[in-house]
Amino acid sequence: MSEREEYDVRLGALARTWRVWASTGAALSDTQWRQPTRCGRWDVRALYAHHSGFPAALAALPQAAAPAAKPVAAGYVLRAFNAPDGVAVVKADAIADHALSQAAGHPAEVLVDRFGVGGPAAVEVLRAADPAAPVPWATFAVMLNEVLRIAVMEASVHLLDFQRALGQPPEVPADALAVTVRLLAELAPAVEFIEAATGRAETTPLPVIR
Repeated sequence: MSEREEYDVRLGALARTWRVWASTGAALSDTQWRQPTRCGRWDVRALYAHHSGFPAALAALPQAAAPAAKPVAAGYVLRAFNAPDGVAVVKADAIADHALSQAAGHPAEVLVDRFGVGGPAAVEVLRAADPAAPVPWATFAVMLNEVLRIAVMEASVHLLDFQRALGQPPEVPADALAVTVRLLAELAPAVEFIEAATGRAETTPLPVIR
């Protein structure tokens, strides 16, 4: 598969996953928006607000200047984020606070439109972009094709959080699950992962991200 074909698969998976976010969010009652989630202090509304920033953030990437450094892969970024001194650990409280602030500061319809309207618009921008273009992601330069892997993983993991909080069966597009599983497997130490996955070890290298 060429890089362009790979990119189109990932973009299609992302678009379909965002459509699930939009359709599910549009049907929620006030009570459902207030349901607790397995993500700490976040209720459904805060979880939704947290992830709803992705379409606009990705749409802005093709026009953004990347740091003058060799691009790194998605796995490198996620390992750095989830290291003991990484963003996911050090800024966990700030990230949670921002999600709560976004949830409180925007009507539900605005949050849903970030996927229902902003999602398709972002996909069109990304479809016209160069998969190999280096773009900024946090402090890193990352090829756009690799950023899509992170975006699909985030959309899938948090969609499962969302659906579990609502008591709904998991319904994540199969292609998005495939992208997510492959990326998460890459993060684990290979030998430890193989032995745990095949029942040959009493310990597990999981979880690999927060």
